[in-house]
Amino acid sequence: MARRLEGRNGSIYRAYILGTTQEELAELHGISQERVSQIVREVVASIPEEDLAERRKRSLDVLDVVGREMAAIMDAPAAQAYSNGRPMVNDDGSPILDYGSRMAAADRLVKITERQAKLLGLDAATKVDVAVSEQAKEAAAQAAADAIARLAGPTSE
Repeated sequence: MARRLEGRNGSIYRAYILGTTQEELAELHGISQERVSQIVREVVASIPEEDLAERRKRSLDVLDVVGREMAAIMDAPAAQAYSNGRPMVNDDGSPILDYGSRMAAADRLVKITERQAKLLGLDAATKVDVAVSEQAKEAAAQAAADAIARLAGPTSE
């Protein structure tokens, strides 16, 4: 086991990745939730890049397989809807179809796509540099003045 997973910090990290909340870990260890968050970040930062790359690849492979399965469920024909063990039908006798499994598969596929984007860094914020020219500032100020004048209505002079 790597040194980063030894001791209290390793114990906190392992419990966190297994589903224990930061609040629960803070109470259990007599520390603040902020300190638990810091410990988790420190342990994650200590994972060698080669290990992270391999984990990302495995995760992406699993997400790809599950995503294909969800897409297949979405493409499958809707099933007959049942209520109390009896098929549900419209007034004209045509079957009522249950799209629940297809909708659940679509929802899961969206979550898989979001997770893939996060693993690949596609959801990372992008720095944008915006500059406003003096001419644009003057045009905006004039437009604001014109709008205020229109709102005020005609003046009686």
